[in-house]
Amino acid sequence: MTLKERVMNRLAGKDVGITPVGCTTTYGVVDIMKKVGAERPLADTDPQAMATLSLGYVEAGFEWCKAMGWDITAVSEVMGCTLGEPKIDLQKFIKVHPFAESLDGLAYPDNLFEKGRFPAYKEQFKILKDKLGDDVAIFGETEGAWTAACNLVGTEKFMKWSFKEPAKVQQVLDVTTAVVIDVINWAFDQGADYYVLAEPSSGPALMSPKTWEKFVLPLMKTVCAKTKGPIVLHICANTDKIIPFMCDTGVAGISIEEKADMKKAAETARAKGVRVFGNVATATTLFMGTAEESYKEAVASLENGTDFLTPGCGIAPLSPLVNVQQLRKARDDFFKIS
Repeated sequence: MTLKERVMNRLAGKDVGITPVGCTTTYGVVDIMKKVGAERPLADTDPQAMATLSLGYVEAGFEWCKAMGWDITAVSEVMGCTLGEPKIDLQKFIKVHPFAESLDGLAYPDNLFEKGRFPAYKEQFKILKDKLGDDVAIFGETEGAWTAACNLVGTEKFMKWSFKEPAKVQQVLDVTTAVVIDVINWAFDQGADYYVLAEPSSGPALMSPKTWEKFVLPLMKTVCAKTKGPIVLHICANTDKIIPFMCDTGVAGISIEEKADMKKAAETARAKGVRVFGNVATATTLFMGTAEESYKEAVASLENGTDFLTPGCGIAPLSPLVNVQQLRKARDDFFKIS
């Protein structure tokens, strides 16, 4: 069984013997950049540097590979958001919300895949496919439709609209959802094996489960129904109260942080035919903890039933590589792999 077969069979709910280990968010870690000789900000825009850093998954001990850069702003960028400039230890970020004052001009972008970083992503996919063939799974990732909408308008204002002006919320979501669907299908056409939608702006810290059910659940159902391959939904923070909704969207997998209860999430997800990724803490354990703490937390994730042993969120750029490598060590020890 190839690494790709193991990952994709597990995502399809099949028994593969041992739990795959990797990262289903971002792993733009400075230690990896130094080892492979591809540093940001060049690796944010140059296809070869981007691909070289992607292939650094091996240095981390991971078993699958990421395409489409090191942040979750690509959709928002082509829809008009101004981004802040990245550094080696700083991702691109939303600097200006173009529709904060008015929705005038909000529309599906012309020539979408000729804009922003999509031409670079296209070339990156080609490089990765040529290098990895059918041996290693490749995933694409961007922000989801709700988070893109928050980026366009401003999160605080968009959240207020969800209570006071739902028609405006739907107006924005209609456009961002259409763009996200096309971006996902484009990624599958380039060779992605599965696709991650990051929806940090829909997390429980920002919206109630009732609001999530009203707005995010239906848009995610639409996305999953109209895309060509398996989707994994990542949401930050304690998602315990919305895990059932996340699993009802039609996704193949969900990605959760350490704040969520892995054991309960795995039980809920499996009953609905959904796989779970997670959930070693990134902001604390992998970034500021010790190798021993990282190992211990990875073992706990395995014991609690994760389907894919991964960091719970994007790995902080200055995380020590030795901490990240503990996931692979823990997995191998857990399954007695020599």
